[in-house]
Amino acid sequence: MVMRNRHDGNSMPQWWEDLPPRIRERFSNPPTNNEDHTRTTPDPGPLVSRREIVGDLSRLVLVLGFAAVAVANMLFLLVALSFVTGR
Repeated sequence: MVMRNRHDGNSMPQWWEDLPPRIRERFSNPPTNNEDHTRTTPDPGPLVSRREIVGDLSRLVLVLGFAAVAVANMLFLLVALSFVTGR
């Protein structure tokens, strides 16, 4: 069974009436709060110390160094394999 199309295009669709009654009740009356909603800026977090920056950068250098050694090992092994196979 097909529902009749109430929106024939001549007028603006009334989507509000298509909602279930409990949904309409929930959103028809906006909630009221007695609290004063003033906009405040959040407190900035603590500044990053130089020690933390140096620690993070040293870890980054170690990881990049490890990756460079791994790539160099792979290249060395590929070159060695090419000599063994005779190409």
